[in-house]
Amino acid sequence: MVNFTKLDQSEMLKSDYTHCTEYDYDTEFRCEEAGCYEEGICRCGSIVNSYVKSVNLTTLTNEIYFQFIPEDKKVRKREKRISEILYGGETIDKYCIYRILVKNKVFIPDNWNVITCHGYYGDEIESVCVDTHLLTIVNKQCEKLFTLNTLSEKLKYVIELEYGYLLDDLKDCDFELISIYKNHIDLKKLNQNHIKNVKMEDLSHYSNDFYDLPRGIVRGEIDNYKIVDGYHRIIASSEKISFNVFRVI
Repeated sequence: MVNFTKLDQSEMLKSDYTHCTEYDYDTEFRCEEAGCYEEGICRCGSIVNSYVKSVNLTTLTNEIYFQFIPEDKKVRKREKRISEILYGGETIDKYCIYRILVKNKVFIPDNWNVITCHGYYGDEIESVCVDTHLLTIVNKQCEKLFTLNTLSEKLKYVIELEYGYLLDDLKDCDFELISIYKNHIDLKKLNQNHIKNVKMEDLSHYSNDFYDLPRGIVRGEIDNYKIVDGYHRIIASSEKISFNVFRVI
């Protein structure tokens, strides 16, 4: 069994992921009142209206993943090699972490807080942190993820987290990671209204430039695959470039 958790049970994921976000703010000045003109140095800047504009889930996924693997390089290398044999390793764990983040809506800017502090030259950004309650949930679910030792267990865990249940044909199945093209999927057999709605959304965060993890779960055979999970990720993929998916077997 791979004990692939660096965090102790009493520890939490760190809360500050400033470089995983894009944020903005306004600054108010009262230089005359504060005496900045006399000193020739502005120390009065006050940050107001701070907010998070967007969250990079790919970068955040990587950050969280590396908090769950051993710091010792030799131990890390050994356990990563074992995990690759058992269930596919890093790619699988990152895919599942990404799904946990989506399930908990960590990508929504309103679930983040910009923390400021006062320095010698006015207010500064101290950190950009995810909501504490959400962080606790993500931490607990990721801890559970890293106790699971097979591809099937991990995928079923995040599927059930997202949908609340498993489809009948997923309960006793296994999965394999395969590479396909979009035209290998028979979209005509799927919910056309849902596909239409998905295509109307902004899917740029799932483009090949920003997303390089498996794009979902399919069932069936080549040229006749049906999407089980991952409409947004698969529809956003390039027509000309192959991508990885999990196939139900």
